[in-house]
Amino acid sequence: MRSFFSRFSVPAGWVFAAFFLISGNGCSGKKGMAPMPPRPVQTVVAVQKDVPRYVETFGNLSALVNVDIKSQVTGKILDAHFKQGQRVAEGDLLFTIDPSEYKAALEKAQAVLQADAVDLKMKRDTLERNRGLASKELVSQQDFEKYETEVEAAEAKMTLDKAEAVLAQINLDYCSIKSPVNGVTGKVLVDPGNVVLANNGPTLANVKAIDMLYVDFTVTDRELEEIRAAMASGALKTEVRVPDDGNVYVGELKLIENSIDNTTGTISLRAIVPNKDNALWAGQFVYVKLILGIQRDAVLIPYAAAQLGQKGAFAFVVTPENTADLRILKTGSRQGNDIVVEEGIKKDEKVVTVGQMGLSPGAAVKEIPAGAAEKGNGAS
Repeated sequence: MRSFFSRFSVPAGWVFAAFFLISGNGCSGKKGMAPMPPRPVQTVVAVQKDVPRYVETFGNLSALVNVDIKSQVTGKILDAHFKQGQRVAEGDLLFTIDPSEYKAALEKAQAVLQADAVDLKMKRDTLERNRGLASKELVSQQDFEKYETEVEAAEAKMTLDKAEAVLAQINLDYCSIKSPVNGVTGKVLVDPGNVVLANNGPTLANVKAIDMLYVDFTVTDRELEEIRAAMASGALKTEVRVPDDGNVYVGELKLIENSIDNTTGTISLRAIVPNKDNALWAGQFVYVKLILGIQRDAVLIPYAAAQLGQKGAFAFVVTPENTADLRILKTGSRQGNDIVVEEGIKKDEKVVTVGQMGLSPGAAVKEIPAGAAEKGNGAS
């Protein structure tokens, strides 16, 4: 089968002539296409200033003090004296355990103590009466030593009785379960009427101290050396932000974990952040920015000006001749709406922020004021 080109073949000279005419060099064609008009762009001047050096990651908040409330005596719960989720102060009454048995035990211990105190007094009196008789040899030395031994035994019994009375008082005091910290209560986990066991019984409630919170987060092992070096110069500030909340809460780094997790190549860090207004909550997910120091004389451009291409980040700069110049960038940290440029752009250069689409190196550009492009697009 003959091809399309073989069936409609033409002399080579004709083809060249046709190309010549189409290209605009023929006597009957145009001499060239009209030049493209300057493209409208908006620019911002790159600035130079000191900015913070930081590591940005995410983490979780946890309570500085987290206490599970348990009964230290066995007995029936008579009452819960707080509302679930209520703020409590250290020493506030939370639960009451039936104290009847422990009151009786205390009264018994006190009675035994009182009786043994009387017995001790009698034995001391007997010892003193016989001391003079022993000096006159009217009482044998063996009998006198017996009186001394009886006093010592009675004194030891008194010591034991006092300890029993103190223990009984402690158990009675344990019937009133009080908050050990200032914090916020959780749910009542065991209702009044239930009998609980001492120490090994269920958790009755939980109290978390939230005026100060831990911030637990991780960084890569590549960042560890820089963090340690910065920490050697002083305490590191930690900024915490909740998603969809513009507020920044400032704390301080307190701990670098003593080992790297080999499975993930990360290391855990812990900071403490004040929470006086209780805006933060234990268990909350947060963004964390660990401030390492100050980067001096950093060049900044708007974050929107940096584009991403096959060779990495790039931006267009407007030259003094009003043409576009493509710059490949080495970028650093983001600083709010700006980004640090470590290589590619210098201070006071004009960086294109609007109009990059379709822009090419060497293309003529025309700067327009902010908002002019939108007005032009809206006109019809």
